[in-house]
Amino acid sequence: MTKLATRRMVLAGMMATLARPALAQSPPATMPAAEAHAKAVAGAITLVDIRTPAEWRETGLPASAHAITMNQDSAALLTALDKALGGDRSKPLALICRTGNRSSRLIGDLQKAGYTGLIDVAEGMAGSRAGPGWLKSGLPLRPGAPQSMPVLGKPP
Repeated sequence: MTKLATRRMVLAGMMATLARPALAQSPPATMPAAEAHAKAVAGAITLVDIRTPAEWRETGLPASAHAITMNQDSAALLTALDKALGGDRSKPLALICRTGNRSSRLIGDLQKAGYTGLIDVAEGMAGSRAGPGWLKSGLPLRPGAPQSMPVLGKPP
């Protein structure tokens, strides 16, 4: 093979690589609220309510969820999530918010940070197109966070 032919092959390979679309992150798994509760109680997943403390006080918290607001410094958020997961970012981590919008957005950021077992409770607390939600399903609640509650709260 001549040098010119070799260069052409290398150049063609480089062009093909550059022309490929970037690999998209796989969409997260979704789970109904009732299933998320059952799996959290069984220890099969870690369920985290990422809403604000004001929302926790307004509606209460899912009885089986950790209370870790996403409205904090990203390093503090990751530290709190890592603590809830025992430091293993591959463990199943289910996120719930009010209607599934914030949880779906946060999942993309967490994928970039190396979390791999992410699950979106897309119907959220109040319900959405994905389902009736935690509240309308009558799933168990615990009191919401008082003003002085720390950002990280474990389920009882």
